Amino acid sequence: MIKDNLNTSNKFFLLILMCFSLILSNVSFAIWPIYLVEFRDTWSLSNTDIGWISGSYFIGYLALTPVYVGLTDKLDAKWIFITASLSTSLACVCLIFLAQGFWSTCLIWAIVGSGLAGTYMPGLQVLNSRLNNIERVKFTPWYTSSFGIANGISFVIIGYIFVNYSWQFACFSAAMSSTLASILVFLLVKNQKPKSSKLNTNRYFFDLRPAFQNSKALSYILCYGTHTYELFAYRAWIFGFIAWSSLNSPDSISLDLISFIIGIIMILGMIASLIGAKICLDFGRRKILILIGGFTFIISIFCAISISLPLWYLILLLGLYHFFIMFDSGALTAGTVAASQDHERGATLALHSLIGFGGGALAGPIIGLILDLAGGSENSLAWSFAFITMGLGSFFVMMIQIRAKYLDDR
Repeated sequence: MIKDNLNTSNKFFLLILMCFSLILSNVSFAIWPIYLVEFRDTWSLSNTDIGWISGSYFIGYLALTPVYVGLTDKLDAKWIFITASLSTSLACVCLIFLAQGFWSTCLIWAIVGSGLAGTYMPGLQVLNSRLNNIERVKFTPWYTSSFGIANGISFVIIGYIFVNYSWQFACFSAAMSSTLASILVFLLVKNQKPKSSKLNTNRYFFDLRPAFQNSKALSYILCYGTHTYELFAYRAWIFGFIAWSSLNSPDSISLDLISFIIGIIMILGMIASLIGAKICLDFGRRKILILIGGFTFIISIFCAISISLPLWYLILLLGLYHFFIMFDSGALTAGTVAASQDHERGATLALHSLIGFGGGALAGPIIGLILDLAGGSENSLAWSFAFITMGLGSFFVMMIQIRAKYLDDR
């Protein structure tokens, strides 16, 4: 068990434990992105339908985030993490037996997404409640980056299952993995009550006013929303795009290799997030975020005009694009954590998640609609418009930070 007064080794153990548990609880992430082509043909879905199912994951996340994350100011986040992990397991099992088409899949996939609401930021709160201020800023980028690793490992595992087994087996595997995460947290993290404060005794757990009143934190929160929109637009559609590109290329590659490549791209995103957070600490968070946003938007334009490149050159460019998207991920969350007060951190992170994954909820439907309006997912021009639309997320990160820096300098 983790002791109340953690020494250095126990703190690092706790960080590794929560990162590993987050990875286990999110193996289900890639089920829809990888199987969407199969389900599209089985259920005669449009790209917009596919996008809405992708978005339902984040709608479920949004619905439970104010409850789960807000409760971390009142309850030990350990129990919230465990509850959410088990709900993800149950939802994955429901996919096997109850998913029959658009509406049922939307509902169940939303429940899977709601599980993320109780593991991602509450998992960070498990750390926050057991660390000091300096350690919170130091450890936050590592923890948030592990979500990228979770996405990458999910693509590798589910991609392997996609080629060799059924989608039902993929759901069952994800359910078992999430259950294991809850068991590890239950056994290895000791109970700890949240710090009480006279300042929050009269505030309800879903009261997000402190976050809205914190202008410094709010600038990072708004950027996190546009960043997450771009990130999950990319992750929702990248498998389908590379699969389409491969079919139309003389250098066609297998679907399991595609999922493996995407997994590596996602995992490398962790490195980008950590590098970005370190550069922001050394050279000034706002200035670096402005530069990252501008460069990432430019790369999205390069992706849009490079659809006809040879497959492996295109994959390298797509990997570079994701790497730049991830540069500001850890820095934005670390900025929110640093700008929040102890007794209001749960509410601030709740809004951070709410706005952030609100962008993620819009991402899938918007890109699906763009594809349908521009000629469908078999049309190269439609994909060009899709990448430009993704890149707007980084463009707005740049603009929001320019305004925030101007206000700071006044």
